Amino acid sequence: MDSEDPFGLTETLRKQLLAYSTSSEIGKITAQAQNIGEVFNGLCLGFRDLAGYEKVMVLGIDTEHFCLKPLQSLGFDEEILKDFRAEIDFMAGEYADAIFCNKHILADPVQQNDAFSMLGSKSYIVFPLLKRVLDECWKARGCKKTNCPCYESENLYCWTNLDAGLATNSTSENEKRRACVKCSQFKCEGLLWLDLTDHEPITGEDTAMIYAAVAHAGLLIETFRAYEALQKAHRLLKSDLQQASVIQRQLLPSSFPKGFVDIFAEYKANLEVGGDYYDCFELGNDAIGIVIADVSGHGTAAAMLMSMFKIMLKSSPLNAVSPAETLKSINNTLVTEVDSGKFITVFYAIWKKNTREFTYTNAGHNPMPIINKKTKEIELLKSTGLFIGVMPDIAVRDSTLKLDDEYRLNLYTDGINEAMNDEKDQFSHKRIYEFMQSTTNKSCKEFVQTLLKDVEIFCAGKDLVDDVTMLVCDL
Repeated sequence: MDSEDPFGLTETLRKQLLAYSTSSEIGKITAQAQNIGEVFNGLCLGFRDLAGYEKVMVLGIDTEHFCLKPLQSLGFDEEILKDFRAEIDFMAGEYADAIFCNKHILADPVQQNDAFSMLGSKSYIVFPLLKRVLDECWKARGCKKTNCPCYESENLYCWTNLDAGLATNSTSENEKRRACVKCSQFKCEGLLWLDLTDHEPITGEDTAMIYAAVAHAGLLIETFRAYEALQKAHRLLKSDLQQASVIQRQLLPSSFPKGFVDIFAEYKANLEVGGDYYDCFELGNDAIGIVIADVSGHGTAAAMLMSMFKIMLKSSPLNAVSPAETLKSINNTLVTEVDSGKFITVFYAIWKKNTREFTYTNAGHNPMPIINKKTKEIELLKSTGLFIGVMPDIAVRDSTLKLDDEYRLNLYTDGINEAMNDEKDQFSHKRIYEFMQSTTNKSCKEFVQTLLKDVEIFCAGKDLVDDVTMLVCDL
């Protein structure tokens, strides 16, 4: 021993610095990973090239077959590892304790019943790859076994308690273990295995270095798993929304009944699905129902509520009698049976071509313009009562117009008039009215498509923040 350093502090410090440096370099390798597989590969490369382990392996837990399988390795003949499995039952080697006790295990020498003895290993060390657990096992499982020593205890991990596992209703240690590895709260995801057959003895500094590298890798793995879960959830949600979008569009009319000089409609949901709705449908006795509606907000909840509204509207026995009475009946049903926290603004009219009577009610919707195509005078069909779906017994009423000339009815939702540009200016009702007066010679299709194009230009390509629906018909 150096007389100037009788306690060997210099050598200890050197070993600690070397261990820290090695751990840091392995961390840099794994930090460059783009997925979980690259994290495993980085661990193997780091421990082989920087820490000097000739044989390195990362093993994952196969919960269905109750064993460990190699996920990544270096220094092995791949044919040997192709069918390699390490059981994790009660009679398994010491490596299994690393999984269930969440601690590193040194096997020196390796026993004959140990799976890794078949790989020619005489000595090895394993470290568990751990994830964070945010809740107690018994709480996550909804366990009611109050006589279990882990019930309401501060111990997060019931598998570390030899007397626990009562939630499985089994006294078999293997059954307990099988239940544990399938539990969402199980902390161990796998093992880092390092062969010590031809390696120098493990020191405390080595152990600390390995723990640091494995902990860093564990955080990366957890991050990637969370990202993968989000990606999967996103794909499922997108698929569901796309299917919902197809279904919702099928709820809109694919054709219009006879009784109009011209008619055209356009619908664009702000999200995959929206809360706007329009329809034209025959009511009998040469009467046609015309409706446009808008649920507050947008998205899935709005789409579901609008689907319910359509079903109630089309099946109402009051349809051919009175738009106002129809909406009152639907409103009372919504208030009584659906507590959605949303409301629906509705413009609903009955058009009788033979008598040229146009009877309408407006429940909280924007004033809808109707223009005399010859005089270009516009009349606003204003709201006569509150929107539906919130309070019982709304006070809407019918109004009737006698249309003895050629008219164009323009029904739209507020996604158009409230469309905003970068200066926070809205497209406004006024622009819509002026456009109607200057385009009475255009077809309904030309009118709708040109107006929506003007809205797009006005917003300078900025995404609309609401659903957009327009139904235009010449009467």
